[in-house]
Amino acid sequence: MRSNPFQSLVNLLSNILEAHTTAFFIVDSKKRQLHLAAAQSLSKYLSEGLSLPMEQSGILSQAHKAGQTIHLDKMHEITMALSSTLPFYREGESHIKGLLIEPVGEGDAVLYVDTKYSWGFNNKQQKWVKEIAILLHDLLKQQDSTRRKKRFDRIWKLWQRLDHAQFEGGSFQDYCQLVVEECARFLGTEYGFLAMKDPTGHRYRLLAATPNVPQNYLRQSFNAKQGLIGWVFRNQKQLLIPKLNADSPEHFLLSSRESLPHYGTLWGLPAPQSLSHSVVLAFLARGTVEWSTEDRYAVSHMLYNTHLHLEQTYRREECDHLQSYDLTTGLLNNLTFEAKVEEMLLTSMQGSVPFTLALLQIEPWQALHTKVPPRQLRKWQQQLAESLYRALPADVTFGQIAENRYGILFSGMSAQEIKQYIDVLLEVSRQVAPKRMKKVLLHPYLSTASFPQDVTGSEQLWILAYQRLFEAFD
Repeated sequence: MRSNPFQSLVNLLSNILEAHTTAFFIVDSKKRQLHLAAAQSLSKYLSEGLSLPMEQSGILSQAHKAGQTIHLDKMHEITMALSSTLPFYREGESHIKGLLIEPVGEGDAVLYVDTKYSWGFNNKQQKWVKEIAILLHDLLKQQDSTRRKKRFDRIWKLWQRLDHAQFEGGSFQDYCQLVVEECARFLGTEYGFLAMKDPTGHRYRLLAATPNVPQNYLRQSFNAKQGLIGWVFRNQKQLLIPKLNADSPEHFLLSSRESLPHYGTLWGLPAPQSLSHSVVLAFLARGTVEWSTEDRYAVSHMLYNTHLHLEQTYRREECDHLQSYDLTTGLLNNLTFEAKVEEMLLTSMQGSVPFTLALLQIEPWQALHTKVPPRQLRKWQQQLAESLYRALPADVTFGQIAENRYGILFSGMSAQEIKQYIDVLLEVSRQVAPKRMKKVLLHPYLSTASFPQDVTGSEQLWILAYQRLFEAFD
């Protein structure tokens, strides 16, 4: 059983003064209550774990509010109104001759002492009360310091676990899932959600949620104009509802058809708007929960870190895309496609699997610039690339080598086996033509080179493919 750090001092003071009751009350300013922390009393009315509302604590609240010692040595004058003056007693409590109430700290607590043996307390006894009050305040600060240390230790461990997960190289999706689960556990809530708005700003989806959230919720989007999470998105403000109202039609989180509880405590917080993606982190507890300022800051900080990680992930993906894909068509650019050829060559050599490189070129390309403006030409390039891409199997690697030249890699196929796809590519290339063409007839040319049927290395593969392509021009 956990020991009470205040009890021994209260017992000591009570025994020295031969008090009827000695009680130490700690002030809860947030709830405006006095909590009995330790007591020694001959009264049958003073119960353990007593809490008194500040407005109903009689003379105790007067001492706390004034911040000054109250010493009464003629208690028989207020004995008839004892229950209102000292609400932890009843009218049957009598013969109290004097009392002394000493404020502890800066409104942190009050120390109460009364007696049935003498009319009040002499100067020496009052000095003892003050000295014990100082010691109790020191213990109170020490207890508060220990409590804060434990809280900060929990925060540090939370941050440490999530920082470690962020930098150990896992996927961003796994990191989001861990953030939601760890923060929900830290706050003591059953449900947690991490949501992100889509580019239109009208809907949002869940990036991650605690395992008890139905999985189909993670595969759909929600209207940002509805629900409490939508409210956080729209207003970009924290939303804390200590007690959800199950009867309120507005107290749903995602959608009115959801199966989530509509009672308990809800806390939703948005990520900073200085970044490009709009993100909200929300938690739902089945019961009423209160969090310290430090705990709420800890979770807010983790949301900020997660948002930064999200931005970094998307920026990295955008950078990789810019470095790997052609900006006009979205196909692999020439450098990336060449690297894919090297990778496939290595794979084929290790697994004895053949592959074929095909080059497709549209001519006369330069003549198009005299007939079609650049914007229209780029649009036609996109249409042609999409048509060619759809005509190929999903496992085929497709790249944009030049403005009018495409590279295609067929894994596990020889030149004879890809003939059906060659015919399709040529036909698609002939069918898709830019608008506003005037007397310019485009013609597709195609060549192939296979490994290991035709060549034994990548340099020979490229040279042979280009030789056959230029021969096709004749």
